[in-house]
Amino acid sequence: MVAVTRDLAERIASVADLVLTGDDADLPLQQLTELSVELIPSGTCAGVVAPRDAAWAYAQSDESVAGLHRLQMESGSGPVADGLRFGEARRIDDVATESRWPETCAAMADRGLRSCLVLPLRTDRAPGAVLALYSTKAEAFAGADHDIALLLAAEGGVAVRNAGLYSNCRTLVGNLHIALASRAVIEQAKGILVAEYGCPPDTAFARLSAMSQNSNRKLKDIAADLVEGRITRSDLAPEEV
Repeated sequence: MVAVTRDLAERIASVADLVLTGDDADLPLQQLTELSVELIPSGTCAGVVAPRDAAWAYAQSDESVAGLHRLQMESGSGPVADGLRFGEARRIDDVATESRWPETCAAMADRGLRSCLVLPLRTDRAPGAVLALYSTKAEAFAGADHDIALLLAAEGGVAVRNAGLYSNCRTLVGNLHIALASRAVIEQAKGILVAEYGCPPDTAFARLSAMSQNSNRKLKDIAADLVEGRITRSDLAPEEV
């Protein structure tokens, strides 16, 4: 019997606070798998499968779990694949008697695993993510273990959403930095032409744009070439000068 203590409740509640602490967008997912194994007594290993751009992100407490999940995602069959497809919980009480997913059951048995519980992590994304728990015991995820897993999945959904938001924000900031850098070099190039030919800034920009179109190159690259001296100023002299 699992003792539901204040400490356990606080640890479960802390899952929602998992956030990015660096450039690793999947760190919260990894932390969630490790906490799941730590807090669920019958759990042997765990993994999370979550959408990441145009692919899937995998986090696991044990490397063998990654193979199980890739097998299911590639075949489109298994409790993880079904959990993602339908956004519903899936469970294998005993691989020896389960008939729905024979390939997954065989792969689990090869790894010494007998039961699993797959729970959706509720987020505002579609498709969502899932937390998959595995055990070497049959019928492991029942009673208090099942209740703890449900609480972890509920809090884990918040963590996954937070990680996704953080990752999106980092991407946005990165794109803004690129845009600002491009704008800066274009302004430098305009300034060079204005100073050289005494033309208005709009005329200098129009000349840069024309060369960009004629050469089928990005405007910022033309500007950078001018600033770095890779093209001469005369090549960009405004026509009316």
